[in-house]
Parts: sequence; C-alpha cells; structure tokens
Amino acid sequence: MAVHQPMLPAAQPLSTSCVLAKKKGGKHAEKTSHAASPADVEPQLDLDETAKHMSSSVARCRESVQALVGSLGRVDPSTYDVLTAALLDDVRVAAGKGAKAEPLHNFATVGVRDSVLLITAYEPSTLKHIEKAIYAANKDLTPEPAPEEGEGVLYVHVPKATGETRKVIVQKCVSECEHAKAAVRSARQAAQKRLKHDTDAKILSKNESQKEAKKVRLLVATDLKLEDITKKHTSQIDQVSADAHKRLLH
Repeated sequence: MAVHQPMLPAAQPLSTSCVLAKKKGGKHAEKTSHAASPADVEPQLDLDETAKHMSSSVARCRESVQALVGSLGRVDPSTYDVLTAALLDDVRVAAGKGAKAEPLHNFATVGVRDSVLLITAYEPSTLKHIEKAIYAANKDLTPEPAPEEGEGVLYVHVPKATGETRKVIVQKCVSECEHAKAAVRSARQAAQKRLKHDTDAKILSKNESQKEAKKVRLLVATDLKLEDITKKHTSQIDQVSADAHKRLLH
C-alpha cells in the first residue's frame, strides 16, 4: 500500500515591496539615530561677538555723554544740536486753544549763531504759540522776536552754565547710561540662550553622570566668562556716568 506524504505549502517568495520597506525602515532608523549628532550642530555662542556688541554700546554711550558734557556753557556748530535737544526736547507747542501739544520740531527748525539759538517757525502764525511754550517749559530761556531775520523767527540767548542747563544735561547723561546698560543686559541674555543651546547640543547623554558633570562644568565656566564680560562693560558705563557727574556738578 502506497503511503502518501502530506503536501507542504509552497514557500512564498518575499515581495520586492516588503524588502524595500525593510531596507527603507532600516535606513530611516539609522538616519534618526544620527540626526542629533553633536558634530552636525553649529555652535551659536561667540563670546568675542558678544563682547563686541557690549563694547559698541559702551562706545555709543561714551560718545553721547561726552558730547553732552562738552556742550556745557557754549553753543557752536559742532554741539548746538546736542545742546538744543537737551534744553528744548520737552518743549511742547499747542497751536491754538484746545489743540494737542506737540514737540517743537513739528513747528520750527532751530539754528545757531554764536551763543544764540534761532528758532524759525514753519508757519509764522505759530510763532506766538512757540514763544509761549518755551516760557511755559521753565527752562530759564527768554525767546525774543527777531524781525531782522525775517518773519516768524525767534532769538533764544543760551545762558552760560546755569543750574537748569546742568540739571538737564545730567538727566540726559543718566538716560544715555541707562540705555547702554539695558543694551548690555540684552546682549548677555541673548548669549545665555545661545550658551544653553550649545551645551545641550554638545552633550546629549544626560543619563550618564560623567557627561552630565562635564556639561555642568562647561555651562558654569562659560557663564562665568560671560558674567565677567558683562561686569566689565557695566563698570565702564558707570565710570562714564561718574565722570559726567563730576564734571557737571562739581
């Protein structure tokens, strides 16, 4: 009697699509595992560049304060614009009853001749309002009509180093220094964000104590350098302010 062997199912060939899918998946997994490689991450923090930004802020502050201090007691072509801004920038002119008060420069230009400021109104009809606004500002300045200069012109004689002049210039110097300090703080904050990015990107294995310790050391060391840079430039601004106060108030 013949014995029949059971028939085994024929082996099914692997489809090309399955093979490709596996290969594709393998490549994707491999690519994913290397996506966050520290070598591929460009560092964002540049302490030299940060210091350069801070130095620029200090330089601008020093230049502005020196111009303000240098304008004390004199009006000449190189400094009249600074002095004029210091004395007249808060003068507000209301051109008529119920009109909104606006900055002087909306109504007139300011020129200089020797120790006299010449205010020329865009519209001669506003001259009386400009004159009234200067008196109302309590600047110890006396505007006078200057008909010989043409219609709509005022003379303003600038007193030499009055207490009001010194006070206004000191306020301007303080304001310039505060703006510079704010710029330095802003540069530091931006650098700290870049530092955190770079530190996280370079050391990924936070579970490994050695690498975590290395990350902390790197963070602390760089932050200390950043702190030193910030203190250095803030100190320079403080010195600019101290020199201005010494010159103006003593």
